[in-house]
Amino acid sequence: MKIRPRRLLIVPLMALLAGTVLAEQQVSLLGYTASVPDHWVAETPKSEMRKLQFKVPASAGDGAELIVYYFGPGQGGTLEANIERWQSQFQGPAGAAVTPIVTAIGSEAIPATLVELSGRYGRSVGMGPSDAVLEDRMLLAGIIETPEGNLFPQMHGPAELVAAQREGFIAFVRSLSPAAAATP
Repeated sequence: MKIRPRRLLIVPLMALLAGTVLAEQQVSLLGYTASVPDHWVAETPKSEMRKLQFKVPASAGDGAELIVYYFGPGQGGTLEANIERWQSQFQGPAGAAVTPIVTAIGSEAIPATLVELSGRYGRSVGMGPSDAVLEDRMLLAGIIETPEGNLFPQMHGPAELVAAQREGFIAFVRSLSPAAAATP
């Protein structure tokens, strides 16, 4: 059997793609599993409300942080209330309000919404005395609706880094699925 030169290119390409697929780690929370990119570094959550916490390293400068919050069934507020709070933490040029980008990213089985904001960030901007305000920041925040209660994943950090992680964030949210039942 003669192998054509084009087919020789397919094998390394398939190996490369397989390596990309394998470059994930599995996490579990609330009876669900999800995949996160390997380069996200797991950290010990700093509070009971944080179910997962990751550092997203940068090649230079500040990294970003991914936190998944869970407050319990029926807790954590509505989508609208959360968007309003997150929006109040950002300012555009000359202190202008920042308009969030809101996108449905879940499935029929597990509805999820993505909220994107960028600009000057301060946890208490628009809500009284300000913390240190950081320039050129971005927030990817989500609400994932589960029967056990809503999960609130949030990635924040330097705008360029967070924007580069957007697809990984969405893939993480979309990969959430019920953990397989253990077989006896």
